[in-house]
Amino acid sequence: MTTSILTALQLDAAAGLLQNEGIGINANLTTAISSYATTPLIAPFLSTLASSGNLLSSNTISTLKTLAANSCPALSDSVPTTYSSLGTQMIPVIEAEAARDICGSNTSKLVQAVNQADAYATQTTVFVNSAKNSQTYLGNTFTTMNNMITGSVTTINLATTAFGQDLANLGQLINLNNLSNLGSPLALIQQIYSITGTIPVVSIYFVAAGIPTNVVLNLTDPAVTVTDAVQSLMYQAMTQITGDNLKQILQVLGVTTVGIETMADLLNPVRLFPNSFQSLTVPTKWGERAIYLNSSGSVNTTLKTELPPYVMSSLV
Repeated sequence: MTTSILTALQLDAAAGLLQNEGIGINANLTTAISSYATTPLIAPFLSTLASSGNLLSSNTISTLKTLAANSCPALSDSVPTTYSSLGTQMIPVIEAEAARDICGSNTSKLVQAVNQADAYATQTTVFVNSAKNSQTYLGNTFTTMNNMITGSVTTINLATTAFGQDLANLGQLINLNNLSNLGSPLALIQQIYSITGTIPVVSIYFVAAGIPTNVVLNLTDPAVTVTDAVQSLMYQAMTQITGDNLKQILQVLGVTTVGIETMADLLNPVRLFPNSFQSLTVPTKWGERAIYLNSSGSVNTTLKTELPPYVMSSLV
């Protein structure tokens, strides 16, 4: 099967280019002939010839066809006497010549016509195959046209304008090179420390929450790993970091989002995306699912059964 070389977007852009037209007599010529044939002077004459039947003799009809041929051929659609070898009536002569010009007995024109038809068929085939294949185009990568256009951003949030504003307000909070750990207390600390280095107040709260000192001292290492239990302690410590200490962290990250009250809020999508969190979705094998059910931030509990266990482990 011929493969598609056009994307679905290109098909949309070219929708008006091909109108399923083949090779034929120039439409402007046929329009001009029709216009001439319906003029008040010619229309009754042509009607008489067409409906004469047995009412007029063949000699009379022949005479009518050449009426005024020597003086004013246009008065009776006659061919001038000088060109009588072409026929007697101008409209049939012109139509026949137009048909001959398409190819007729001229092999060079026939070749041109065949080449044009072949080119038309080839080009049309590309569009037909592309239209057919676009039904499953990039099916394993992008599920809809929205997702293809936005690089799958719309699989996360359809409210792209509001979502974009929320992201802009977050400054440098999100490390695009570590998206798989977004929402992890450790990832948040590593992002802060990668920008400014250790913040003493954070270390103090971490130690006070029961995190081993050797772990706290090594948090500047981007390769460090900690257990879920330690991350839980980190989160609890972050809920205690407020006021001026929190303001310092927000300034370091360039976060301008309104409503951040504790450092732990920097891990809460409801607080991070106040304008668009209700449109946040997550892909499942049953399709995209809303994460939040209402403006209060109630989590969709069905996700506990629809998402893989490793995704939900950090929520247990």
